[in-house]
Amino acid sequence: MTGRIRALAVAVLTLLGTSALIADTALADASRFGRNLGNEAKGLAVALFLTVAGLVTLPILGRRDVNGGVVLVLLVIILGGFVFAQGSVKQVITDLWQSLVA
Repeated sequence: MTGRIRALAVAVLTLLGTSALIADTALADASRFGRNLGNEAKGLAVALFLTVAGLVTLPILGRRDVNGGVVLVLLVIILGGFVFAQGSVKQVITDLWQSLVA
């Protein structure tokens, strides 16, 4: 019985030691804490946004409302673009405005 406990302890310590050696340097870098937290929050926000969009889609599919579906798809694309791809959307709007004015 003590042999199993000893083997388990050695395995756990080996695993902990290995994971400590190969841990990402960002975990110890305090200057990147805000960036890492922001990236994590953005990932969760994307998942939440798409989940809500999917739940809103269910009644539209149930009614077989094509117009509502098209409106929802456009809203998700536009809002998702403004929220999650701000730099790209800004560039598209700037290019569109330049083509209309010039």
